[in-house]
Amino acid sequence: MPTAFDLIGHNAALQEHWIRRLFAYVIDSILVLVVVVLLNVPFLVFNWGWLLWPFLWGLVMWLYAGFLEGSTGTTIGKKLLALRVVAIDAQMDISKGFVRNVSKIHWVVLLLDLLLGAATQGDPRQRYVDRITRTTVTRVDQMAYMEEQFRMMQHVPHPAAPPSGAYAPQAAAPPGQPPAGPQPPAQQPSAGGWPAQPGVWPGYTPPPSQWPQHQWDEEGRLKPQMRFCTNCGGQLVARGDGKLTCVRCGATY
Repeated sequence: MPTAFDLIGHNAALQEHWIRRLFAYVIDSILVLVVVVLLNVPFLVFNWGWLLWPFLWGLVMWLYAGFLEGSTGTTIGKKLLALRVVAIDAQMDISKGFVRNVSKIHWVVLLLDLLLGAATQGDPRQRYVDRITRTTVTRVDQMAYMEEQFRMMQHVPHPAAPPSGAYAPQAAAPPGQPPAGPQPPAQQPSAGGWPAQPGVWPGYTPPPSQWPQHQWDEEGRLKPQMRFCTNCGGQLVARGDGKLTCVRCGATY
């Protein structure tokens, strides 16, 4: 499974994702700075030592981001940049919001959180604390399907265990007959018509591809595809009434 450092140099979707998050963070930081300036009126925080300023700013940012992301899934900056915080295998809640933002208490801790997340395997959109809380940030506009590839990295199939006796030694040839030479194993088709891949366990069936099938128009621009939810980026499936519904958030199209 690749890391963010492996992909960021050549993956345009990942580059745009982190640029959006940077601008969203700048917007949120400006709002937090306004709050800190207002706190100076009753508490005279401008007279505090300069070492305490980052912690005060980080405390306000932690409360601001933790509450909004936990209750609404987004901050003001993320909302303007069409980003949303989602839980990978559960519903987003207040506790996840505060835990995933605990590294924002100081800029040094936040920087370490970003670097550790980028250097470890997993969803390249995750900080290291996101891996602990099982959360991530995704786009929610009409181009959200471009980032579905990153979510699919969390579901790498594992080969099935070999069946009993699959590698049992062959019986010796009868006397007087030369042993048969090694015969290459016949490539048996697996389910779905795909031939079995060399180097995998016998009986392993490759899953059907669920990666986005991108299409481009005559001008070379990527065509929006209604295969993935514009609200949370989840996969859309057809309903009996001809509509599409999101498997993650339940939105109907």
